Order: sequence, then C-alpha cells, then structure tokens
Amino acid sequence: MKNKILLINPWIYDFSAFDLWSKPLGLLYIASFLREHNFDVFFIDCLDKYSGHDSLKVKFKKYGTGHFHREIIEKPKILGHIPKSFARYGMTEDVFIAQLKSHKNVQAILVTSLMTYWYLGVKRVVELCRQYLPGVPVILGGIYASLLPDHARKEIKPDYLIEGPGEIKVLNLLKHLLNKYENSIDLPKQLDDYPCPAFDLINHPDYLIILTARGCPYNCTFCAQKLISMPFSQRNPDTIIEEFELHYQSFKLRDFAFYDDALFINKSRHINVILEKLIEKQLPLRLHSPNGLFANAIDAELARLMFRANFTTLRLSFETFNNERRKDMFSKVSNEGMINAVYCLTSAGFNASDLEAYVLMGLPNQSIEEVIGSIVFVNNLGVMVRLASFSPIPGTVEFDRAVESGIICKDIDPLLTNNSIFPLTEGDKKFVLFQKIKSFCTALNKMAEENKLIYKDTSIETTVTNVMRKINE
Repeated sequence: MKNKILLINPWIYDFSAFDLWSKPLGLLYIASFLREHNFDVFFIDCLDKYSGHDSLKVKFKKYGTGHFHREIIEKPKILGHIPKSFARYGMTEDVFIAQLKSHKNVQAILVTSLMTYWYLGVKRVVELCRQYLPGVPVILGGIYASLLPDHARKEIKPDYLIEGPGEIKVLNLLKHLLNKYENSIDLPKQLDDYPCPAFDLINHPDYLIILTARGCPYNCTFCAQKLISMPFSQRNPDTIIEEFELHYQSFKLRDFAFYDDALFINKSRHINVILEKLIEKQLPLRLHSPNGLFANAIDAELARLMFRANFTTLRLSFETFNNERRKDMFSKVSNEGMINAVYCLTSAGFNASDLEAYVLMGLPNQSIEEVIGSIVFVNNLGVMVRLASFSPIPGTVEFDRAVESGIICKDIDPLLTNNSIFPLTEGDKKFVLFQKIKSFCTALNKMAEENKLIYKDTSIETTVTNVMRKINE
C-alpha cells in the first residue's frame, strides 16, 4: 500500500498580490519525485483562483495571469501604521478546511513557503492542519524556511524543517518517519534525472512553467539565489523540448513562463538550441520571462531566435545606469550592453515598447537621482520601466548594508521587509517620494507606448535635475 502525502501551497497575506505566472514549482517537482518513489500524493493550492469560487468571476489580465480572490483581514499590530488594507489572497478558509477534512488519512503534510514577509499565510495553514489533521507530522520547506529557519521554527513550529532543494531531503525524511526502507533507490545524479513537475495536480491551469536550469553562477549583492538553490546546473536541451511537447499535448496551453535565473548562460549550447528546436516543432506557444534576462548576452542571433519562437513577455535585468553601483553589486549588464540588446531585439522585429527592463529602487545608500537617471535611460530607449523596490533579504550583502547603515535592525520582523512598504522604514517623507517616482515612471511608460520620448534629446544629467526639482516641490 502506498503512503499518502499531502502537499500545501499556502495563502498570501499582503497588501496586494497578483498571479504573475506564480506556481509552487519546487513543491510540484517534489510531488512528481515522490510519485516515482511509490508515494500517493495529494495537493491543496490555497492560491487556486477557481476552487470554491464558482459564483465569482475569475478576472484575467492576459496570458493566463490574473487576480486572486481577495478577502480583507485584520492587520497585524506591527503593520498598523500602514494606510492600506491587508488581505488574504486565495481560497476562503472554509474551502481550505473542507479540503483538509477530505485528507484525514494522509501520513505527512508538506508545506512550502515563498516570500519571507508572507509567513503569516504559512502560519495559518499549519495552525489549521494541527486543528483538523491532529497528529500528522508537518514538514516545512521553501524560500522562507531556507532563509529564516530559526524564525520559521519559532513562528510556524513545524515538526520538521527542510532547508534548500527539497526532493532528496524530503524523501529521506519520509522514509525515516514512515519506516519505508527499500533495498536500492536510484537517486538523481543530474537535473535531467528528475521527473517533470506534477502539473496535473493544478486545478484548471492557465499557463505552465519551464525550468531549464537551477541556480545562478553570479553573486548579485541583493539576491539570495545561492542560499536557496543548488549549484548552477543546466539541463539537456533535448529533454527540455520533450517537456514542452509533453505539457503542450497534455494541457493544450500556449503560455509557458521560464523560471530560470540565468537563462542565457552558455547561450550557444543552451537557449539558442532550445529556441531553434521549438521553432522546428512549430508549437503555437507564447514564451514569457518574468525573471530578468541578461541583456549583455543578447546578440542578433539570439534576438532573431527569440522573435521567431514567439517570446511575448520579455523583461531585461538593467537595475541601474550607475557604473559604480553596477560594479559593486556584480551586475550582469552595462549601459552599452543594454543599448545593443534593444537594438538587436528591435532589429529582429520586436517593438521597443514590447520590452521591459527592471530598475532597482531603494537600495541602501542609493540616491534618488540614480533611480531617476536609470528610469530616464531606459525610457530614452523606448523600453517600458518596471520599478523593482528593494526588499532586504536575510543573508545577502544588501541586507547587511541596510543593517550597518541603521535602516533596519538585524532581527527585523520579515513583515516589515515587504517591498511595497519598506520605504516607510525611513519615514513618511521617503515613502511619499517613492510614490512620486512611481507616478513619474508610470507617466513615462504611457508616453513610451505612444512613442513619445520626451527626454531623448536632453542629457540625463539635465533631465534628472529638472525632475528632482519637480518631485521636491
């Protein structure tokens, strides 16, 4: 008889949340891995946009992205000063409890976790598991558990906690808990030995996720990738194409989002080959890159392949136009590389306004002038700006710098590191200033869509001076 394991993707507790190709990929990999080792796996997705809401109209933006069901809840005291409504995103508690009750015969519960400042959703899930499935061991893993294991043990109180990549660790723990010992188990020796994610567990999928590699070879000062993932390793392009074909045939979905942090590394042997093979297969796909792409890697050949393979959402990691800042934080792009990437992409057939670039805002000791200059630099290329507000991630260089500069304390409650409210750490004045920058960015994006680049013929230094004068009025 197979052992029965329940996997749970918790709610988001936040001021805002949106399904932007958001799926618990690590948990779905674990699900398929456990199936291979003779476990019966069940799944509750608290962020299921459909479950229990037949009477509610699910709102979509495009390409499968959309809004979660939102329910206003009481704010934690520590967030009482924030002039925004706090909400639980996902299915109602009644629906979740009903699903929990239907799994009373499971022998272990695996709960994942994402952003550190979303831990309240994890906490509530575990509380309800204790109440309705008493005695069943709870195993916590994921990003929050890996970055803040001591905080998670104190606040969530799981029976067991897994740090880092989970497949093999979870398997070994379950074997121990359930006295499930086989004479011989073939464990994966490379990425392609892992089975595809168990997307069949998702209720009404609207898009799918593709991971062509794990980890990242870079050491950006604001990123925690090396703390939560295995060493950088890429899959064989042939197995990636097989996965594309398998999922397309199984689900008949066109939208696939790359989850890679370093999709363009070894491009001639990796992404170029993948795109060439996708073009040969003539699958009617739309490809999306919510994670920033390395602009310096984009040349005429790669841009041509991206256009022919129907890259639809294309976001570039730009971060800042300040060379000193870029060197300091180990950035993967230069101003010249960004200009060349946009030239290659538009020459291949993309419109500049179809492209987006991430610009960082709120780094420790980062001037407002630097942020404005970076926004203007990207806008002058006709590219949409996506502001990425800094969130201090424990274990990163920028977190330590925020502590050293007195912006935060070392044991700051993760709820206060939420990037949407973090500017308030430095006072209302800074928060208001950041809101003005966001409005400025929105206005420039709207004009760029109409091909109106109002600062293109003015030096960035002059533009920054004029903009700073306006936002300080």
